[in-house]
Amino acid sequence: MTDIDLERILSGGKNLVRTGWMQRGVPPSVGETVAQHSWEAGILAYYISKKLKEKGVNVSPEKAVTIAVFHDIGETLLGDLPKWATDRLPQKEEIEKEAIKQLGLGEELFEEYKNMSLEGQIAKLSEMLATYLQAKRYLRQGYDVKEIMETYFSVLQEMKRRSPFNLIENQIDFLINDLIK
Repeated sequence: MTDIDLERILSGGKNLVRTGWMQRGVPPSVGETVAQHSWEAGILAYYISKKLKEKGVNVSPEKAVTIAVFHDIGETLLGDLPKWATDRLPQKEEIEKEAIKQLGLGEELFEEYKNMSLEGQIAKLSEMLATYLQAKRYLRQGYDVKEIMETYFSVLQEMKRRSPFNLIENQIDFLINDLIK
């Protein structure tokens, strides 16, 4: 069994500013960290899970939250690679798995996130929403993040139409369009 590098996980997530924001002019002092992003994704995962549960979907909100919080844990060792790089790295998932294995915590959660169980799908939708919402915040502050917003908006429009998210499409629309003006 691998030892858990808990301090690296904890401090790494809190100190690592997400690269995409900095590449678009958001200063590191203002930039969202991996931990902040994961926390927001976790809250959104719980909200979405509870709404799905109200519609009769058999889902574990706690599991969705846990997967969402852990979805970027590998970045605490690997770093937050820019999208341009990850789009060109065919072995990205293997590298992430190796980083998580070395950290010693969260391998099974990463597998579930990548294999897209229902809770993994919720975590994915939630992390996409978290990025989109943060982009809206930065846009209000005058940062040029329209490219990120447009990319995530398109993906979110597609995701919300898939089952089971189509059951709560109105709630997802509220998050996308009305939560942050």
